[in-house]
Amino acid sequence: VDDCCQNPGPGGPGGGGGRSPDGGVTSLIDRCPPGYALRVIVPAVSWTEENQGAGVGGRGYVRPMDRPPRRLDAVVFDLDGVIRHYDRVHERDIEERHGIPVGSLVPTAFGSSAGHEFMCGRLDHDGFAAALSALIGSEAAAVEFVAMRAEVDAEAVALVRSVQAVVPVALLTNGSLRTRSELAEAGLHEAFDHVFNSAETGIPKPLPESYLNVVAALDVDPTTTAFVDDLDVNVHGAITAGLVGHVYTGLAVLRSFLDVHGIVAS
Repeated sequence: VDDCCQNPGPGGPGGGGGRSPDGGVTSLIDRCPPGYALRVIVPAVSWTEENQGAGVGGRGYVRPMDRPPRRLDAVVFDLDGVIRHYDRVHERDIEERHGIPVGSLVPTAFGSSAGHEFMCGRLDHDGFAAALSALIGSEAAAVEFVAMRAEVDAEAVALVRSVQAVVPVALLTNGSLRTRSELAEAGLHEAFDHVFNSAETGIPKPLPESYLNVVAALDVDPTTTAFVDDLDVNVHGAITAGLVGHVYTGLAVLRSFLDVHGIVAS
């Protein structure tokens, strides 16, 4: 099949139209032929530089792989949205109680300069809450939001440990100054061979250096290293750095992705 489909934007796959390579506007569902759609329709298809075209405006297209996928030598996992999860219902409740537009807290917090400083370790939780309070106009909402704690997915941790029995695994997270202690509290300090936290390194995703530092520490080739994240932008950053990318949508899909790349995870 010679045709291809554009990466979805922030709305996710099937959430809107895209522009095809010939310039025609189309939807992902209508445009993608069976067997070559992005991640949701065919979970085992991964994003690599082998199946990513030039795209339009710098945004890539996903093509079917021309060659069998390489066996992986290492797997790098994101933390929030993959290994642990925040309560989105609680977030919505904070917004509604304090008159904040629903769905705006996370993008306002982490899309701001204060969010960047927080993820780079230059603001602690109290400083981040104070900065966020000024942005959203509610100190109470900011304090409650920043104080939220994520719940660890035990099944995801079990998968990480099963992968670790086969190849080295690492954690790459845009975290905070508390992330390492939170990992220890959750019993995850030994679940990864290396932990890379942007609050410690000062290099957040999707900067290429964030991925290449992990690859160097693992002493593996980027092209045989997988990166798993729930955000498209971070996966695209990994691909740009030469890694194999997988957008996390669930454990079953992740297991299929790993299996295609030679890792059978329980």
